[in-house]
Parts: sequence; C-alpha cells; structure tokens
Amino acid sequence: MSRWPAPAPARERRRVAITGMGTVNASTAGGAAAVAGALAARSGIGPLRAFAADRCSSRLAAEIDDAVLAALVDRDAARRLSRICRLTVAACRLAVEDARVRGGPGLAIVVGAEHGDFRSSEEFAGGYLRRGPGGLSPMIFPNTVMNTMASVASIAVGAQAASVTINQATVVGDLAVARAAALVAGGAAEAAVAGGVDEICEIVYRHLCRLGALSPMGGRGEEGCRPFADDHNGPVLGEGATFLVLEALDAARRRGATVLAEIADVAWGAVPAAAHTARPRRRDHGSPVARLLHAHAGRPGGFRRCYGAGNGDPAVDDWERALLAHDLAGSEAGLVPPISLAPLFGQHGGLGALRVAAAALDAARGLGPVLVHGIARGGCRTALVVVPPPEQAA
Repeated sequence: MSRWPAPAPARERRRVAITGMGTVNASTAGGAAAVAGALAARSGIGPLRAFAADRCSSRLAAEIDDAVLAALVDRDAARRLSRICRLTVAACRLAVEDARVRGGPGLAIVVGAEHGDFRSSEEFAGGYLRRGPGGLSPMIFPNTVMNTMASVASIAVGAQAASVTINQATVVGDLAVARAAALVAGGAAEAAVAGGVDEICEIVYRHLCRLGALSPMGGRGEEGCRPFADDHNGPVLGEGATFLVLEALDAARRRGATVLAEIADVAWGAVPAAAHTARPRRRDHGSPVARLLHAHAGRPGGFRRCYGAGNGDPAVDDWERALLAHDLAGSEAGLVPPISLAPLFGQHGGLGALRVAAAALDAARGLGPVLVHGIARGGCRTALVVVPPPEQAA
C-alpha cells in the first residue's frame, strides 16, 4: 500500500481524482462496490427502532443496525469512542482501504456533520444536572466538541495534513468533498479523506418533530420522503457516514491507482435568502456556483445527469429547482431533472458525499459529466462537476 508524502507547493491547479469510497449507511457498509449496490437497493427507511416515538408526529427513519457497526470497529476502540465517532472511523478506514493507500503527512481530512455528537452532549449535561460538578465526565467531554470525529478519524487513518470540520444543514457532505478537492487542487494536501456523518439521536429527533421540520410538515399528508414531488411534506432523518478519497490525478497515476472519476470543478457560496419563502428575493447573479454552472452547461452535451439536495422539504426542493432552471436555462442540462438520494438513505450529513459517490460511479460508466448540486435553507449553495476518469496509465 502506498503512503502519501508531505505536500509540495503547487505551481498550477492540479487535477483531482476520486480513488476510493467508504460508507456505513442504513442499506450497506463497504467500499465502492457496496455504494453501487446500495444505490440499486431498496430504501433503508422504515419505522423508527432506536426509541419509542411516542408523542412524535414522525415515526420513520433510516437507521443502521448496530451489529453491522460492531463488526467494523474493534472492541477496544468501541469502548473509547462514541457511536458517531465509530461511524466516522469505520467509513474512513473503508475508503482508505478501497483506495489501497495508507496515511502520511500529505493526507488531509475533511468531516462534515449537520448535528454532531448530540448523544454525548446530552449525557455530559445530564451528568451535571443529576450530580452537579462531580457528575461531569472527563471521558465524555471530548466528544461534545464538534471536531472530535475528524480528530479520531485522522488518528485512525494516519491523516497528518490539515484537519477540517464543517457544520452545515442539508449540503454538508458535498461541501466537505468540495473543500477537500480545493485543498488537493491547490497543493495544500496530496490527498484527502472527505465526507459527512450523522446519527439518529432521540433529543434531536424529538425537537425536530416539535419544530415541524420533519415529514409530515404541518401534519399534512402521509409521512414519507418524496423530494420534488407535488405532495412532498418534509424530510425523513437518516444516519450514516460516507467518505471519499481524493488525490492529485498525477500522483494517482504514478502509484497505479484505480481512478473512479475526476472532480473537474467545485464551487460554493451563499445565496440571498428571503424569509418564509422558497425562492430568493433576487437571482443568484454572479455567484461562484452560478458561474460554474454557466461555464460547464455551455459545453457540448451539457450535463448528463444531476444529483440534487432535495430531501422532501418543500422550501428546499422548490428553491433548488428554481435556481437550476434559472442558471441552466437554454442548455441541455436544464432538461435534466435533479435526482435525490434522500428516499434511499434519509437526510443526514453523509448524504452529500453519497451524491458525489453516485456521480462518480455514473461518470465511470460513461454518463458524465454529472452535476452534484445543493442548496440549504440558510442559503449555502454548492456544486461539483464530476467527469469520467481519464485513460489509466499502464
């Protein structure tokens, strides 16, 4: 297995390859082959099992069987790590093994999460409320910090370059991959393990229900995840971790890696958002994402496929379609409806990385270029263009 050396300053922007995948989700666990199988499998959404959903308006979730997770992390690590950290470590190790590499001073890590380790935060605060200062556990406290997942995963896979943690609703997984691609392209790292993670947490689930943030929003219609449909009425929560290995294309070729796909371009930025409406007050003129879409949609053939962030939330779904229709007007890409993976895996921090993984597998089959697009209620917008891998070196 290869080891990444320390990064060298890049004189020009480097091309970025996807060379490995690792996922632990409600449908499967494994590398690229497991991701491909999960994309063709039945939905992992079902009745909530982790706790009794009494007094909840929502009762569905996409949950991971704890026996699956236990088989991926050894007992000593399991005793030391919180559940969400075990998910992160397992998926990162699967990705690195899939890419057939080891860590090193050139390997960075970028972890995205929507909610972080709320289970540990609740347990830590509960100890204080029950017993006062003597109930505060020094063993639990580190898990209450948002960057704990990145810290333990970087140790597990030997990532000695930059460690970045991102917190953002809806698009955090694809945003983490985009940020990692920028690190590699700019020479700040030779390679990166990037993706997202979240877990089902009772306190988060119940509060989202009380806020009316889960299906059925407003108590209207049947509960379920139906992105972009006329009767969409809210997200269904999922859990899991999905990470990709990105590395400089030239370095991947030199070590004889299997290049699954290439990330041709990335962009992220903020869109002016209007309160209480699914549409922005003004169009996204000149934003990094709009410029990226305009540049790539104008190429012959446009985009062949688009993976969107739609998760059943009417505001997110409708806003995303409106933005894409405006920015891709007049191109072939404008005729390609966005595809959502939320009905398969539920909404969670790893879903965006699964979108990029799906785009990479499509591109590897010759269906590229593929657009991965996202928009969050707060106005964060992302875009990645994934293209088929170049000809492999002998």
